[in-house]
Amino acid sequence: MKDTRLKLLKTSARIFARKGYSATSVRDIVSAAHVNVSAINYYFGGKRELFFETLRYLIEQHRQQIWGKQNTLPTPQQVAGYTYAQALDLLHQMFDKLMDNNLSRNSLPLERIFTQVELESAAMRKMMLAYMAPFHELPYKLLVKLTGLKENSPELLCVTHSIFGQILLSESHRMGIEHKLGIGKNYPPQLRQTIKQTLWAHTLAILNLYKGKHTK
Repeated sequence: MKDTRLKLLKTSARIFARKGYSATSVRDIVSAAHVNVSAINYYFGGKRELFFETLRYLIEQHRQQIWGKQNTLPTPQQVAGYTYAQALDLLHQMFDKLMDNNLSRNSLPLERIFTQVELESAAMRKMMLAYMAPFHELPYKLLVKLTGLKENSPELLCVTHSIFGQILLSESHRMGIEHKLGIGKNYPPQLRQTIKQTLWAHTLAILNLYKGKHTK
């Protein structure tokens, strides 16, 4: 039973990432998974529920890939009690591991599903972002601690997405770096470290704008 459920999750992750939510049918998934169509209702209740369970599965896979199976991140409530130094250290760890994952090209269907959803309806984007909100809470809490900005304020949201958006931009500019330096897709360790140090320096520059002004 667990094998069938896992097979459906892995299959739906692949198909949702390729075709998007709207263009994917239940029959697409069960046909590719080689299971009976009734298995979707039995394990998940329907396509919508399967989609969100697939997201949950991919988020956990993403967490394990970056932090390892045994490591657990602190809760947002625990972060609220951190000192500035503790919060900065955790942000650095998170940023470093995300960059390592990005530079190693360990992409998962989770990112591709987000891209597909961008091409779909506004209602679908709203539904997915509402579902993902709890998983974004930790970075926001860290940046509240490090900037002193109010939670859910426009400035905090801009700062948070500016910092973590660097990781996505590094992917966008990958081809330019490879072309200019005449290298292949596998970055040498020294170049990987240079990229990580440069982007972390940008992050510290952003945080220094707020240090002493809002933080304690």
